[in-house]
Amino acid sequence: MRALEVCNLSYRYPDGTQALKHVNLSVKEGKKTAILGPNGSGKSTLFYHLNGIILPQKGKIIVKGREITKKNVYYVRTTVGLVFQDPDDQLFAPTVWDDLAFGPNNLGLSGDEVAARVEGVLSMLGIEEFRDRNPDNLSGGEKKKVAIAGVLAMNPEILVFDEPTSGLDPKSTSEMIELMDELASDGRTVIISTHNVDIASSWADYIYILRKGEIYAEGEPESVFSKDDLLKKTNLTAPVVVRTHREFEAHNIYKKQDKVPLTILDLVENLNGSKKQKRGMIRVIQIPGMKDGGVSAVDLDELKSVLEITPDKTGAMGTSAKECAKRLGIVCDFERDVVDTSISEAMRGIDVLIFASGGMADIVVERARKKGIRCGNAAFEASKHLAKRNGDVVN
Repeated sequence: MRALEVCNLSYRYPDGTQALKHVNLSVKEGKKTAILGPNGSGKSTLFYHLNGIILPQKGKIIVKGREITKKNVYYVRTTVGLVFQDPDDQLFAPTVWDDLAFGPNNLGLSGDEVAARVEGVLSMLGIEEFRDRNPDNLSGGEKKKVAIAGVLAMNPEILVFDEPTSGLDPKSTSEMIELMDELASDGRTVIISTHNVDIASSWADYIYILRKGEIYAEGEPESVFSKDDLLKKTNLTAPVVVRTHREFEAHNIYKKQDKVPLTILDLVENLNGSKKQKRGMIRVIQIPGMKDGGVSAVDLDELKSVLEITPDKTGAMGTSAKECAKRLGIVCDFERDVVDTSISEAMRGIDVLIFASGGMADIVVERARKKGIRCGNAAFEASKHLAKRNGDVVN
């Protein structure tokens, strides 16, 4: 099913600037979609349309089968959550708690329900310490987390991020990408705008290139970034990995490939001898996502007693997973770029254990197996031990 459709959308600002011209795009439910384009291409204007901040002058936008109109803007804004590029445009209350409670209060929820939502998103994003602080006194990265928390408190099905990594340092950028992955793995549809080709190529399931207010091209990342002429015409450079790949081809480091790599791991696989090394194993412990109770739904004592695994290295991805590892007294070797890092370690013969929140466990398993890495479900193994201890039959 289509989560969102933009049909022949055009928009001209009062000063005569034509921001959008006959834009058409379609976003599937549960998919990660990137709107890629240089500054001034119309990305923000398009996003203001997606939750009714700006209503179409020409064309239409359909959200979950319903066209956006003046009469249903309330429905749209509870279904589509928009995170602004600049969090200062979104934060206004005297405390973080008040800011996060504003949206749920407007939904007419009871005081207990509002408090539960606020406390839930504070915990989910690990920002409980900000509860009573004035948003004006937070750093840029902290403000962005609070802005996201305010949107999540509304519990929208579709999340729209306008330039989500703008102004963030490398660590915060990595955390932002992981958060968007975590939200998508919990079944939400996530749409971002960006001019960063490296993020778009490695993160998105599908890409639209916006140029001077028009959709210039679209496709899966591998298809889009294999077309050098297309990128030149849109004032976009190829991702670093793709440029490195082209250099390797030009210098005959390996033979010309049919497909361009989109990650460092893809690039490594193209190098001679990369598949001849002895490989390690990745085991995954799936921790419930926040919507399923998070780490509070895990019996940590039982898990610790049956987890007879001694990996060479350990990683954690997702808020619940990191908190679970912390409560178990496990110091993780890596908490950023976990999937690629763990696969890279396994390709060098190192055994890895990963704690993963919700559907992020499936991401690990799928990508590891595509790389030919043995991947086991440690949580399932633990449940078998528990069943045997309790005298149950194990198939």
